Amino acid sequence: MKVARTAINVIIFSFFPALLFGQQPANLQGYWELLSQKVNGRENQSYGRQIKLLSSTHFVWVRQNKTQVEELLAKGTLRDSLTAFHDAFGGGTYKVTGNTYSETTEFFYEPQYIGSSIDFTFALNGDRWNTTGHFVSYNNGKKTDELIEEEWKRVE
Repeated sequence: MKVARTAINVIIFSFFPALLFGQQPANLQGYWELLSQKVNGRENQSYGRQIKLLSSTHFVWVRQNKTQVEELLAKGTLRDSLTAFHDAFGGGTYKVTGNTYSETTEFFYEPQYIGSSIDFTFALNGDRWNTTGHFVSYNNGKKTDELIEEEWKRVE
């Protein structure tokens, strides 16, 4: 009986700290800049400069390709100027569960993505955040599943 009580106490007191001080969710809040992006295993060089801002519950990201902007502005037409400043953006809510980062889009520059969600597995190593997830893209009305791998660097 005493052995059983001792075993129960050992089990309770071994797991109690783990319950109280278990793995804390990753702190992703802040300002991130995209360092690299692969789509279906191939480097994506056309992403331009992309940043992501995360609060405790919301995200917003913007992308602009400086080279494209400069080329369009050099043409000098109003339409080209407007096109230069309409690049990519999106935002919504996010949550973290274990090593899964999930985004739900509430606004996006392409309306067909509004309301969609994407799950990324991630690893956070110091100021580096690596994500991998499947994204459904629309090309000429056709849905395509793409594997997105990104490396972000915390700016602040």
